[in-house]
Amino acid sequence: MKAEKLNIRRAHITDIGEIYETIRENPTEVLPRSYQDILRNFDRFTVYDDGGIKGVISYQVMPVFDIENPDFAVEIVSFSVRRAEQGKGIGRALLLHMIEVVKAMEPHRIIVLTFYPQFFAKFGFVETSKEKLFQKIYQGCLNCTKYRSPLTCPEVAMELLVH
Repeated sequence: MKAEKLNIRRAHITDIGEIYETIRENPTEVLPRSYQDILRNFDRFTVYDDGGIKGVISYQVMPVFDIENPDFAVEIVSFSVRRAEQGKGIGRALLLHMIEVVKAMEPHRIIVLTFYPQFFAKFGFVETSKEKLFQKIYQGCLNCTKYRSPLTCPEVAMELLVH
């Protein structure tokens, strides 16, 4: 069974509980988010809903530190498919949809930190150095409770250049 775009929609406020549980179902691969954080940012989530939330994906806009030469980057975050639903094309459908959503913002690049670089490579993402992701390190990695340093974190940094 392949995932259909018809099942992809923006999250509703009533989806927060299922979004929370879907993310928590993959604790090794996806950083947990508090219920309150999801509530504050639910409008950035897209869900795959087929009689219940089967997958979720979100984004965050990275800060710009150099106004003269801005590097406008958007990060894909909280990308999680329920374990029983993996391998059915749901992740592929969610990622393709989110790439379209983010490209409409006209960023220079879309970034992701992942344990599955081979999956993202299928969609044009290429490995990049974490040192080039200063915005990401500033925005989130410094507060990570899973790893001692952003540069020793085993996740692979990847980017999709948009221009």
